[in-house]
Amino acid sequence: MQTNLTVFHLDDGRELRGGQRQLLYLVKELNLLGHSNTVVCRKGSPLHKAADRKGFKVLTLPYLFEWDPVSAITLRRALRSLPPSEFPPVLHSHTSHTAAVSWLASAGSDCVRVAHRRVDFTPGWFTARFKYAKAHSVIAISEAVKEILLKADVPEEKVAVVNSTIDLDDTPWKPGEFQAYRQAARAELAAELGLPVGAFWAGSLIALVPHKDPENMARAAALVLKDEPGAYFLIAGEGPLSGKTEHLARMLKISDRFKLIGYRKDPYKILAALDLFVLSSCEEGMGSVLVEAMNAGLPIVATTAGGIGDVIEDGANGLTVPPRDHAALAAAELRMIRDAGLRARLAAEAHRRREDFSSPRMAALTFKCYETAIENFKRNRHPLE
Repeated sequence: MQTNLTVFHLDDGRELRGGQRQLLYLVKELNLLGHSNTVVCRKGSPLHKAADRKGFKVLTLPYLFEWDPVSAITLRRALRSLPPSEFPPVLHSHTSHTAAVSWLASAGSDCVRVAHRRVDFTPGWFTARFKYAKAHSVIAISEAVKEILLKADVPEEKVAVVNSTIDLDDTPWKPGEFQAYRQAARAELAAELGLPVGAFWAGSLIALVPHKDPENMARAAALVLKDEPGAYFLIAGEGPLSGKTEHLARMLKISDRFKLIGYRKDPYKILAALDLFVLSSCEEGMGSVLVEAMNAGLPIVATTAGGIGDVIEDGANGLTVPPRDHAALAAAELRMIRDAGLRARLAAEAHRRREDFSSPRMAALTFKCYETAIENFKRNRHPLE
């Protein structure tokens, strides 16, 4: 396929989380390949602001609700204003709700619909049938997510696995300068939070939501601190479980060592300052933050939830434990704290494997999905079948 494509990337998120960052990485790489990309997001959202800063084309929609006809009509007008092309435009839905808008906007039109599935929740029958099974191609971010889609009767020939990624160009330190960056980040965070620079810092960057299971992390931390009372746990993020997690830390009497430090715009300043990264999720599409931790050269302890196994191989580039098992999580953390050689070996392999999750590779695999979608569209011209 030689002709460049026109792609609309739909995302109705109100925050700038992993999925939105993945969208921005993809748009950057596809722009470099000469394709025309438009970010279709909420006006004034963090994604809108980030896309503007990067100079990406933007179309704003209200996204009033899931099957929003106002958003669909606005998007349909944008599609009809496009100049003639050899290939139909691609509507790439990066969230479940925008797959509904894509479906409505493309009714009766020559458009290709690609649906992205980033979570390992089982979709309902209606969602599976109309948002995913009727898309021309479906992208799952891990093998675990693909298996869930197949069990929901999404045709296997439509589903491809494209792992989440990082943009290595966003790495804030140059080769050979990581230690200086780490020392500065650690000193800054120590001064802000009143932490001893020489202590062991474990931590995570997560949304404080049920499937990330921050309470599991707090319970594990309490066990760790019984044996390693000099350690600290730093959790960067915000969400509806913030208050509940803080209350649990107080009940466990670890508030002085288990600190919720809020959302941070610069994740690498937190990652570089840590000695150990922990992901306690009970459900996880893949866990793109793990790749950021790998890029920062961190040893990792994570659960085996969802698609985490696509990123972390137990004993090779991290340690994994069953989800919802705070005793196992604590044991793995203690093993890391007490064995500097193990930390160094796992961190080195994690850093090496980060290249497997680069944004150019992700864009190339996504483009293959677009090719598959266009072929599926050609075989069945009706856009809603």
